Amino acid sequence: MKTKLIAIISITFAVFMAQNLFAQEKMSCKSERNHLMMFQNLNLTEAQQEQIASLRLNQQMEMVDLKANLQKKKLELAELKNKGNYTRESFIDKVEAINSAKNEIAISLANFQMDIYQLLDDNQKKEWNKYSFNFGERKEKRIKREMKSLNMD
Repeated sequence: MKTKLIAIISITFAVFMAQNLFAQEKMSCKSERNHLMMFQNLNLTEAQQEQIASLRLNQQMEMVDLKANLQKKKLELAELKNKGNYTRESFIDKVEAINSAKNEIAISLANFQMDIYQLLDDNQKKEWNKYSFNFGERKEKRIKREMKSLNMD
């Protein structure tokens, strides 16, 4: 009886985990599809495509460092909490360092977007602006809404 109960619980758990994984994969595929569709609609020249590919690679390399820095700042805060007996100033300093790292990431992304935007001609810029809702805060808010709707179903 006990083994049957454990088997049922583990199968139920596996089903719930699989649903979450598929939902996350679906969201990332949808995002990649939107970017691909946007770049196809821009009718980029080969020179523009090469420049954007170069910019994207540089951005990805920079983001690795920036995200690692953010993670280090978060770990420093966790270390401070684990040590215990910390002051308000030290705690606030760690939180400000985390926010500063997040700001660096946001500024880097904005610069990347503007670098691409400056490569485009006027017609391409109009198309770019149609798809600009896929970037930044709007994207994050839309993803949160979609995740809430998935959880409610």
